[in-house]
Amino acid sequence: MSNIYIVKISKNYMKKLGYISALMFILMCSFVFAEISISEPKDIYNLGDTLYIDVNGIVGADTGNLNIDLTCEDNTTNLIKLKARDFSLDEEQSYFTDVILDKNDLEIGNLGEIIGDCQIFLSLGSNVASTKTFKISDNIIVSAFLDKPSYNPGEPITVDVDATKANGNLLNGFIEGSNASSFSKVIKNGFATEIFSMPETIEAGIYHLKVRAYDIGGSGVMNEGSVDLSFSINQVASSIVTSMSDVAINPNEELSIGVDVFDQSGIEMTGTALIKITSPNGELIEANVQSGEFVDVNFVSNSSAGIWRILSSFNNLNEEREFEILENQKVDFDFEDSVLIITNTGNVLYNKSIDVQIGDEITELNLNIKVGESRKFSLKAPNGEYDIFVNDGDNSISRNILLTGRVISVNDSNGMGIFNNYSIIWIILIIVIGAVGTILFIKYRKTKTLGKKKFIKKTVRNIEKKIPKKLRSRIGNSLNYTNKSPSVQSLDSKNYKHEDKSMMDFTKNKNEGAESTLVLNGEKYVSAVASLNVKNYNTLSETANGALKDIINKASRNSADSKYHKGKGLVDWKDDHIFVVFSPIITKTYSNEILAAKFGMEVLTNLNAYNKKFKDKIEFNLGLHVGELIASKVGEKLKYTSIGNTISLAKRISDSDSSKLMISEMVRKKLLRDLTVSKGANIGGNQTYEVSGIKDRSANAAKLNDLLKRMN
Repeated sequence: MSNIYIVKISKNYMKKLGYISALMFILMCSFVFAEISISEPKDIYNLGDTLYIDVNGIVGADTGNLNIDLTCEDNTTNLIKLKARDFSLDEEQSYFTDVILDKNDLEIGNLGEIIGDCQIFLSLGSNVASTKTFKISDNIIVSAFLDKPSYNPGEPITVDVDATKANGNLLNGFIEGSNASSFSKVIKNGFATEIFSMPETIEAGIYHLKVRAYDIGGSGVMNEGSVDLSFSINQVASSIVTSMSDVAINPNEELSIGVDVFDQSGIEMTGTALIKITSPNGELIEANVQSGEFVDVNFVSNSSAGIWRILSSFNNLNEEREFEILENQKVDFDFEDSVLIITNTGNVLYNKSIDVQIGDEITELNLNIKVGESRKFSLKAPNGEYDIFVNDGDNSISRNILLTGRVISVNDSNGMGIFNNYSIIWIILIIVIGAVGTILFIKYRKTKTLGKKKFIKKTVRNIEKKIPKKLRSRIGNSLNYTNKSPSVQSLDSKNYKHEDKSMMDFTKNKNEGAESTLVLNGEKYVSAVASLNVKNYNTLSETANGALKDIINKASRNSADSKYHKGKGLVDWKDDHIFVVFSPIITKTYSNEILAAKFGMEVLTNLNAYNKKFKDKIEFNLGLHVGELIASKVGEKLKYTSIGNTISLAKRISDSDSSKLMISEMVRKKLLRDLTVSKGANIGGNQTYEVSGIKDRSANAAKLNDLLKRMN
């Protein structure tokens, strides 16, 4: 009975033991398989961003650690490591942390280890959890745009930059430019603009610009990106050079003319240039020539003698050169039956002597034939055939001609034979007749004028008698008698005219002013010359013409503006070009440049004021130059001869622009401290400058005197 009892106890015990084991298993499973969750990250992070980690369902343990790791590609970085016993064993807990993706927070030396596709893994004992795959990037997406694809040298270039980080946030950082241009600046809210330019002498071609964008964290550069742009610099013609095979040629010769065009960097350009060749008489020859090549121009035997001008043009570039065609006295001989025909085929008056040989007898002809003119001479001799030989030393002709007549003679068919044979007698006779006529005319004028004067004086006395004594003292003792209309006499205010060209100007001293002539007994002086180009001179009204003269005369007088410089500028009127000469022989000073500048500024101011006030505009430009003149003073008149380009350059400067005061480089150097200027055009290798003002140095002198007084 006892054995059976013992077996029963064993079964109950085993049953209880099974219940206990099952309970312990359930308790163990409740810890190991507790549900741990981790928050999901965003899809993309940039370096420097904050990674937020939120873990739920943590139950502690007596051993082990809670590990949170960042795994990117093949690299794992531990973010958090906590002891399991720090958490409750009885209930679930949560844990929150954040990590900045930089070297300091991650405690790694190379941020490249966390670039790429990443996950966050969590482990506690055998319990493991992980997030989805996300991306960590150091990239900035950069876009840049130029305002146009090509630019001229020195032209502003505008580049707009957009920059966004890979996570979609607008960049607040920096941009840098390299290669074509270097610049650095701040970019805010993902946008920045930079303006730069390429040098004016840069070579034409394609240029590349790299734009880099980046931000900086606590450990240096974090994210960056770049973009490459390209643009072209245009080839711009910057200089033109005209070359000639010679500077002086004879008619019937060829002149080779070449044109070279260079761009901003000095590289020769291709293209077609236009050359205009102008004779002294205004004849025009035009031709096209390829840059770097020559064109041959033929000049016929009667091409005008003198200085010819070549104007070469390419786009907006011009260059002027000069050459000379030498004088050529040439005639051609021909026969028409018994008539000798002599034609001037040269380019100047033919005034040589030729020999006409008829048989054994030689007749000398003294010729005076204009360019292109033909003269005919009738040849006579006793009836028969004669060998005729005509020679002028350069050309000759011979013929066997049947002649008729009584004696050998050569007669001008135009009726001038007598003049040729008795030229001296004719000249003396003309002089005598002219002298007698002049004497008679002078006597007649004196007699006529004398009678008029007596009549005028008598009329004045009669009028004065009728004027009350109180008013008589206030009235001048001369009257102007004229048959001009009231409008001319300024009596008709509505139809007033400034002047009548038919009336004489008795106020103007005819012996005063300047005159360009050949001076043989003068001296060489460094003089200043002002040239006023009145572009519409031939169409000016009487009012405008009078105003122009008043402005010029007043300004020339005002140039003598100090007690030391009593002399003034003397005016040489040359129609549309008016020259005012400031010579030491008149001004009594060698500082004539400042006198000319003051004259020019006063004329500029007054002409501009006139043009603003009246509809009838005076179109003008002023040019100043200084150089040597041979001058002499005859009474109050200055006679001068230009040396070099003193007058011609002043004239060319006045032709170069409109409504400005332009000066040469030589004037600028002499008046560096007196004038305010800006750079102008280059005229035949001579740089010009526009004058905008004359500095008041008297104020500086006053300050200096005041300073010296205080020092003393």
